[in-house]
Amino acid sequence: MIKFKKINIYCKNYLIFKNLNILFYFGKIYIIIGENGIGKSTFLKSLINDENYKIFGEIIFGKINILNYNTDYIIRLGIFISNQNPLEIYNIKNIFLLKICYNIFNYNKILFFKNIKNYLNKINFNKKLLFRNFNFNFSGGEKKKNEILFLIIINPIIILLDEIDSGLEFKTFFFIINYLNNVKNKKYIIFISHNININVFLNIDFYLIIKKNNFIIKNVHKI
Repeated sequence: MIKFKKINIYCKNYLIFKNLNILFYFGKIYIIIGENGIGKSTFLKSLINDENYKIFGEIIFGKINILNYNTDYIIRLGIFISNQNPLEIYNIKNIFLLKICYNIFNYNKILFFKNIKNYLNKINFNKKLLFRNFNFNFSGGEKKKNEILFLIIINPIIILLDEIDSGLEFKTFFFIINYLNNVKNKKYIIFISHNININVFLNIDFYLIIKKNNFIIKNVHKI
């Protein structure tokens, strides 16, 4: 369980969330809904203690308050977060960064290239992009696919996705949706999406609607 206790989040002294108390349960998919600029991405970033925000309170995961640790340590607990506008790094090859991430989170190192080859076709990812600088001059769709590749390679316990479904062709869209449906019983999944039909494809358990600096929680199975 992930437990938010009396969380207040500020960005440049502007209050975004106030006295937030919420539980996230293992094996469930949560979809965050809200207007643009209301704090959806900010909430995801609070789970990695993003240094651009001032966060007060406690976020308990695995009996520790993750707010006592820096982002690098928190990510190594097994957290993957996608970005709405993925970072570009000019002087690091994509394949090199993928291999580093794989080595950190996987014991069987020899399966890396076999796994990469297996997933390239499934997400319609151009092999040449593996040997380009990380996300540099990638199209929007290519960046999204690259994030999906990192997600699969890392195989985290907590999956935080910020509109990763936007700008994808059907093949890749259905792959990531099927992937999430297949792994949900072994993960925590929190997903920001503006796709109003996402519930048709994704086995959602809860909607989180942001209102007045807090969440309204709706159980899909009771709607």
